[in-house]
Amino acid sequence: MSELNRRKLLKNVAMMTGGALSASVISGVMSGALAQERIDVDNPVFSDQQLKLVAKMADMIIPDTDTPGAIAAKVHHYIHAIVGDWYYDDERSNFIKGLNAVDSHFMTGSAQERHTIMTKMDNEEGEKTFFQEFKELTLVGYFTSQIGAEEELRYEQYPGPYQGCVPFEEVGKTWAT
Repeated sequence: MSELNRRKLLKNVAMMTGGALSASVISGVMSGALAQERIDVDNPVFSDQQLKLVAKMADMIIPDTDTPGAIAAKVHHYIHAIVGDWYYDDERSNFIKGLNAVDSHFMTGSAQERHTIMTKMDNEEGEKTFFQEFKELTLVGYFTSQIGAEEELRYEQYPGPYQGCVPFEEVGKTWAT
């Protein structure tokens, strides 16, 4: 992915999340940290249980539909790499503190109970809450993955001619290029 395309991607994800992306996320993406088939984490910081929690939460944000969801795109491994390898110590500590604060019944609860817990986190007030940060990482991870860019978004490596006004129904998806 070229630097220009990464910048456009970051701008679009920032608009989707309703704010500015953190410097750590931007530096990670600009340096090539993308969700991909194999993601190596040089500084693993999540326990197996925490990684399962991250996967479940990301899957609830972007579930499998007619396109593969967050788990298929390995978003949980991407989040682990960003938090472990790119976050500053204080950011990492705050993220893990937020992850540990997720209700202990989340993994064992029903789908409705998990939905209630995530809705409660989503409605928390604050400058940038743990859940806002988690959603940001989930969206960046998903849309930088091959699945997100090629299957969820409409991907064309070389776009065709300019068409200034096309009804959305004809296009069907937004563009990833």
